[in-house]
Amino acid sequence: MGSIALVNGTIYTSFSPFRKSGGVLIYNGLYKIIGNNDKIINFAKKEKIEIVDLKNKFVIPGFIDAHMHLDELGEFIKGINLKEINSINQLCNYISREKDKFKTWIFGHGWDQEKFIEKRWPNHHDIDNCSSDKPLFFSRIDLHSALINQNAINILKNINQKLYGIEKFPDGSPTGIIKEEAFEELRKVLRESRNIDEQKEILELAQNELFANGVTSIGFMSVDEKTLTSLMELMSENKLKIRISAYLKPEIMKKSREIKNNDILAIKGIKLFADGSFGSRTALLSYPYDDDPTNHGYEAMSKEDLLENCMRAKELNLKTAIHAIGDKGIDNVIWVYERCGKRNRIEHASLIRDDQFPKIAKIEPFVVVQPHFIISDYWIINRVGKERSTWVYPFKTLINYGINVAFSTDSPVEPINPFFTIDSAVNRGKNQNIELFKYTQHETFSILEAYNAYTNNSSLAIDRNDIGKIEIGKKGDLIILDKDPMEDYFYNKVLITIINGDIVYKSPDQDLIH
Repeated sequence: MGSIALVNGTIYTSFSPFRKSGGVLIYNGLYKIIGNNDKIINFAKKEKIEIVDLKNKFVIPGFIDAHMHLDELGEFIKGINLKEINSINQLCNYISREKDKFKTWIFGHGWDQEKFIEKRWPNHHDIDNCSSDKPLFFSRIDLHSALINQNAINILKNINQKLYGIEKFPDGSPTGIIKEEAFEELRKVLRESRNIDEQKEILELAQNELFANGVTSIGFMSVDEKTLTSLMELMSENKLKIRISAYLKPEIMKKSREIKNNDILAIKGIKLFADGSFGSRTALLSYPYDDDPTNHGYEAMSKEDLLENCMRAKELNLKTAIHAIGDKGIDNVIWVYERCGKRNRIEHASLIRDDQFPKIAKIEPFVVVQPHFIISDYWIINRVGKERSTWVYPFKTLINYGINVAFSTDSPVEPINPFFTIDSAVNRGKNQNIELFKYTQHETFSILEAYNAYTNNSSLAIDRNDIGKIEIGKKGDLIILDKDPMEDYFYNKVLITIINGDIVYKSPDQDLIH
């Protein structure tokens, strides 16, 4: 727990209500003095605490990403970045360039068939010749589908050929596209090939990326046993600095009894799935997809199974977070929480009918949304049609019903940079000419609403009421920025990140602390 004094700056201490000051002092990890520079300087000199002249720079509470995947972000950093690919032909170029750095599996993330000039999904024939003798796993941007090569198809055949989500050619042979159940099973095999030290390396890579982007706390979703062990080892080695609220995979929820929560790592709940994603056409809808009229999506778990897991978690004093993107998936979640209890979480809630808002309000959930989906899902009107497009990503309507809306990136699905998320919430793709803006501009957030959702509201969603604002007695988590976040946010830069009064990141070109 560190101590530091910051003076001569603009410090946004809270976004709801809106408050700011000129200085702040963190003492033994907690906010001790706010506002009076002379009082701060006198106390700091007496206690021999470092005094930082902010030189008119700007400070806000650390960003809290309420739903992301620390392990998958690390895999994305270590793997092959496919987010900029716009052609199937480019896949082999990327594989050939980087395949030798992989020991066992070749893996990468981020492709989106909607961007491909070929206007089709890739298949294993597109990559078999360039992926040599190693199995390959390329996750789609939504983390609900993957492209695999023939070697990986052979591995999957040995697991279970009847899993949901193994796409087939007309002759019945696998195409190399896997979704949902098949995706999860093969990804599990990939991860089991990795030892604990490799897993710890991946987690540290992700942690460092979060610090560089001003993220000080996270809701870490779908934590498996190997990752939980890795986090505990990093904690014992004093290498885990990011504040984590962990949501376990349901099969290991009883592990929560064996682990004592602390200031940095706390098990807060479990993560379940009601459906899939729009990108893979597996989000569960009441009416079929406009661009796939025979398809209503995928029910990942029945509402009875969701309820059973929710009740088991409740007995362990854990909250439940349920992924639900389509409106039918949300119907199932409402049914579950009407029986399991209030103050649980709904993840994504991407398409909500008008009749569902009052029902959601009654169960008082935390709804954790990803505003940057608006940018990535630029094709969404093709999926759901113009009439239903007014139901998509209804952030403002949710808060108008008194529902706590928290922000996140679902990283590595979306960029971890919080300012991209802020822009998406405030402008809803207007600057990127996203067609959805025409139908949903009434759902835009004000700048204060956006920052509040990313700080205080997210702190409540991850069950941490000791962070999210710069207030006396709360944890000393903040970031120093080079520009005013109220005016110039899209290209803002994080200069310094502080957690518990300790500096965990300094930009190489900052001139405040040496």
